[in-house]
Amino acid sequence: MAERAQTGESPTPVSVSRTRELALYSTAWLAGALPLFAVITALWLAPHTFGTTGEVTIGAFAIAFPIVVRRLGVPREARFVQFLLVAGILFGVISVLTGAGNGLTDEPYTTPRFVTLIWAHQDPYVVPLVFNYVQYGQTIHSYSIYPYLPLLMFLQVPGLDYKWLALACWVGIVLLVRKRFDMGVLLAQPYVAVMAASGYNDFPVLLLLTVAFVGVAGRPQRWAQLLALGAKQFANAIVLVYYLVRRDWKNVLVTLGVSAAFILPFVIWSGPVVLCPTVVADRLASCPSGGTAQYLLNYTLWPIWVLAVFYTSTLVWARSASRKGRLSRLFAGRGFSVDDLLRTPTFAVVAISGALGGVCTFLAVGIFLGSTGFAVVASAVIGFGALAGWVVACGSAEGARGRLLGRDLSPVPFQATIQVVALALNVGAVGGALLLGRPPLEGEFVGAFVASLWESVVFFYARFRGDPASSKPMGELASGSGTS
Repeated sequence: MAERAQTGESPTPVSVSRTRELALYSTAWLAGALPLFAVITALWLAPHTFGTTGEVTIGAFAIAFPIVVRRLGVPREARFVQFLLVAGILFGVISVLTGAGNGLTDEPYTTPRFVTLIWAHQDPYVVPLVFNYVQYGQTIHSYSIYPYLPLLMFLQVPGLDYKWLALACWVGIVLLVRKRFDMGVLLAQPYVAVMAASGYNDFPVLLLLTVAFVGVAGRPQRWAQLLALGAKQFANAIVLVYYLVRRDWKNVLVTLGVSAAFILPFVIWSGPVVLCPTVVADRLASCPSGGTAQYLLNYTLWPIWVLAVFYTSTLVWARSASRKGRLSRLFAGRGFSVDDLLRTPTFAVVAISGALGGVCTFLAVGIFLGSTGFAVVASAVIGFGALAGWVVACGSAEGARGRLLGRDLSPVPFQATIQVVALALNVGAVGGALLLGRPPLEGEFVGAFVASLWESVVFFYARFRGDPASSKPMGELASGSGTS
């Protein structure tokens, strides 16, 4: 290196290529991480302002991550999945040790401790677990009834901090899917790594499901599926729906029977009162613990896992079915094909994530500008800017052109017209809420989703229907290119 610097010799093409590749990979990781950290910070600073909206927004951006990766032009190679894994491990280790981006849940402290009630001959579904724990210098009081299936409390390594266990399980999941690009991108992305570093108890169960459906060396393991049925209710729902869709009635009965077998000893022990925590995780107001249904920060892990594992096979089935049988006759003579239909999830994800991003921006700006009528409208305009930028960038719409009011428009006037109409829809809904005496947030939700839907639909018909190559299904799963 010193001789090269002295002689003025330029880097070799290989080193330049690797540097560009590393820069591209880093950009993609940051594109997934920065929105996540921004909304998490907002949730920390103003939990009552953002609440469930912020948590759902994080989920929408996480599901949109493969679209961002494609738009950035990341090659469909296993090296990118390996980069995401290494970056996630580095972040996870630093996060666990320092608390940076951590402390999102009490699960690493409560989940492994519930088993102590069993050893004390007390039913954790009836007897509350009460204790204090220290997390990054803060003492926290915990009072909770066990809300999961019984096996989960036993899925631990005695003496090992549960956060390290969750992180190790995430690493195991990614290693199992590392050669399948689309699976790897979804499961190795920053959102999933951050959830693992905080010690969410979903990861031991997700590892079991990955072993069950993806397999080890390509061989699915039935025992892992059966164990997952005793750990967390989301797993039971996924396995049950899987067999219902396949009309595998024998395994539907097996799934129900195994799930009931895990619960039965506790029903015998304490009676029907345990059905609320074991079946619906105490999320109903009618439950003895008085829980409420809500969307939590980690819930998106489950649709992400489902998309990663089953989306490719669903696309393959849809394409195959469209060429024969009833589905083939349905599409015959229509103005659209199955390929058009398979591109709609991409536009739906972009539209939903864009709308939620606009709403969160509206809420954030509103904290600084206040709640006067002018401030609310200004917040809506700024929020729309975030929405429009996201939809145009992720929807491949920056060069779109089309026909409006009987005139063919070039990209600039076409884009300007679309954005003016969308802005009017967004601000109009907010203004309507103010005039009707409704909360401005209601108007912003309506306006942002209508504006985002308008943009996505128009761009879909203007460009992608005429240029199928410009918009592939999420993650290019049906393209057949790259590592599968």
